[in-house]
Amino acid sequence: NVDCGVALKLVGKGQIGKGMWAAPDDMAKMVRDKGAQLAAGASTAWVPSPTAATLHALHYHATSVKEVQGGMAARAAEIASRASSQAAGLMTIPLLPAGGKSLSADAIQRDLDNNAQGLLGYVVRWVGQGVGCSKVPDFDNVQLMEDRATLRISSQHIANWLHHGVVNEEQVLETVKRMAAVVDKQNLGERGYKPLAPSFDGPEWHAALELIFKGRDIPNGYTEETLSRWRRVRKAMEEVEEVEQLFSKDAGGGKDELKKPAPEVQISPSPPPRPHA
Repeated sequence: NVDCGVALKLVGKGQIGKGMWAAPDDMAKMVRDKGAQLAAGASTAWVPSPTAATLHALHYHATSVKEVQGGMAARAAEIASRASSQAAGLMTIPLLPAGGKSLSADAIQRDLDNNAQGLLGYVVRWVGQGVGCSKVPDFDNVQLMEDRATLRISSQHIANWLHHGVVNEEQVLETVKRMAAVVDKQNLGERGYKPLAPSFDGPEWHAALELIFKGRDIPNGYTEETLSRWRRVRKAMEEVEEVEQLFSKDAGGGKDELKKPAPEVQISPSPPPRPHA
C-alpha cells in the first residue's frame, strides 16, 4: 500500500493506509506494535474502537509521517520499481492442486474448525441478537472484531473447498455441529442467547448452513440477504413468544380465561434469490 501510494504521488495529496488491529482487548500490544505502520510511511490505519483510535493517535505524536513520506518521495523511482514487482506477486492467484492434495488432513481439519467456529460465532450474534459488528471469541478464545466481510471469507472458504472436493458434506456438517458446542459454551453468559445445540433447528443454525451449503449460489458470496432474512425469522419467533406469555398470564381477578396457548403461527423464510447468470 505504501509503496503504491508513493509511486502514484499521493504524498501530501491523499491518505496512504496500512494495517489493521482486530483485537480490541489487547490495547497494550497495539500501542507497542502499531507505531511501526507510521514508520513504514502510512498516514492512516484501521482500529477496532474509539478507545483504540485515541491510543493510536499517540503514535502520530511520536512519528512525523510527513518526514517519513518525504524521504520516501525522494526515492520515488526506486519505490515505483519495487511496487511494480510486488503488484505482480499480488496478482498471482494462490491456487491449490486439485483436491487440495498439498494439504495434510490435520491442516484441512484445522482450517475447517477455525472457519466453522468463526462463522457460527458471528451468525449467532447477527441473527440471534441483531448485532452486526462485535467482539467474537475465536477458536482460542481471543476476542476479535468480526463483521460481514470476515463472515463472507469463512463461508466462501468452506463452500469453495466443498466444490473442489477438499472436504465433503458429511465432514463439514460434523465439524459445524462440533463447533456449535464450542460457540454455545463461549456464549453461556450472554443475555438472551439461544443455544445452537442440541436441537440444531433455530434460525441461526439454518442461516449458517445456508451460507455454507448454498455458498456457490449466493451472488458474489454476499451474506446480507441470508442474514437479514433469518434475522426476520428470529424476530418473528420472539414476537410469538411474547404473545404466548401474554396469553399465559392471569387476566386479573383470579380468572383464568387467558391461560391458554396462543394461536399457532407458522414461520418460514422466503427462499433465497436465484443466482445471477
